[in-house]
Amino acid sequence: MKADLRCTPSDVFETLALPTLTQDLRDGGERLDAYRRDVMLSRQTGLTKTYNLVFDPSVHDEDIAELRRIHKAIDEATVRAYDWDDLLDKLDHGFRPAGRDLRYTIGPAAQREILDRLLELNHERYAEEVAQGLHDKRKGAKKPVKKPTARQPDDAEGLF
Repeated sequence: MKADLRCTPSDVFETLALPTLTQDLRDGGERLDAYRRDVMLSRQTGLTKTYNLVFDPSVHDEDIAELRRIHKAIDEATVRAYDWDDLLDKLDHGFRPAGRDLRYTIGPAAQREILDRLLELNHERYAEEVAQGLHDKRKGAKKPVKKPTARQPDDAEGLF
């Protein structure tokens, strides 16, 4: 096995401090799913080619611009779901470098602030779980194995 970092659902997603699922988030997700599907069908493209267009600042087609607006609305709904309304005017959506590529996303200051708040929220929720005994290491510990005792003659009959 290589020593590369790997992210599994149990390491990352399942431990992420998720917000309350609001109707705003549900509606945004449903809108994104339906609209993106329609765009891909009308253009006869898959997900990767569609998002290559979304992330390309030279593409101004109305359907692609609408996908960007939907993603922006979902980002805003997510911030509101965490009760971080103070960040709404600081998200600074635009085209940002991501490795060798560009992405349509929030600005670096907003990214850093959100990551900091998620880390803090994760620590708070973990502390609450510890207080509830959900991370009691003794609970998961194996019980000590009892040494076998000498068997009495009438014990043998109950074995089979």
